[in-house]
Amino acid sequence: MKSRYNLILSFYPHARGFAYVVFERSLSPVDWGMSDLPGKQKARQCLRRLSALLDQYRPDVLLIRDVPQEGTTKRAATLLAAMKKLAEGRGIVSAAVSREQIQEAFAHLGSPTRYAIVEAIIKDIPMLAPYAPPIRKIWNGEDRRMGLFDAAALALTFIRRRVHP
Repeated sequence: MKSRYNLILSFYPHARGFAYVVFERSLSPVDWGMSDLPGKQKARQCLRRLSALLDQYRPDVLLIRDVPQEGTTKRAATLLAAMKKLAEGRGIVSAAVSREQIQEAFAHLGSPTRYAIVEAIIKDIPMLAPYAPPIRKIWNGEDRRMGLFDAAALALTFIRRRVHP
């Protein structure tokens, strides 16, 4: 595996759609976005949009979330496998980043909650500050913008692990 990647596409599918961040070198995002996908064909639409992003940016590596074997739905596992296959078919390395790896990468925060990770990402990448979701109340659903920071956390975890393995 290469030790240096010039262009990284971090793609984070979630229940409502997906979010992505494209990084050039370490902390330089060149593009990011979120998309809610309507209807029942979310996986197919997600793969179609990922394919377009791979063709547009031709990244050196595609980062996706790694899901634990237990508690993973067949649908999620199938989608992640299809995403890897899509990247590999284009000669792009794919890497999965687990929640545990993210926790380790942000361990310097003490208790790396998802919102603490959002705040740390904003300190490193101030241009994402306008997208910061408010702290979630237990009676509210998750803000759609959280997926953007989940995608950024995947990339920052990967970058930090490459610099300090």
